[in-house]
Amino acid sequence: MGIFDLFGREPRVKTNNRTTQSNDYVGIKAVGENDKRGPVAVFSPASFAEVEEIIDTIKAGKNAVVHLTELKTETAVRVLDMLSGAIYALGGGVYEMGKNVFMFSPSGVEVY
Repeated sequence: MGIFDLFGREPRVKTNNRTTQSNDYVGIKAVGENDKRGPVAVFSPASFAEVEEIIDTIKAGKNAVVHLTELKTETAVRVLDMLSGAIYALGGGVYEMGKNVFMFSPSGVEVY
């Protein structure tokens, strides 16, 4: 199953090599010297043009929660593709928090 299959399926979160329901507890812990990364930024983009701001937030070392519920499916897939490529290049991670809700974490931030 690829990242394109995320829309329309039951939300699940993969943590510590196990898959849990999205209503289970998910914790965030910074790893390394900078344990205070700041608040989690929450985005609900209305268009693809807002992706740059989300990527800049992740580059700044902050977590970004992105709600794709307001977008058409085609646009949501484009946004998810762009953010997934950016997070791969930055060495971070992506976590599905709910149906069409994702958290992107920068390198050095562990989600458990």
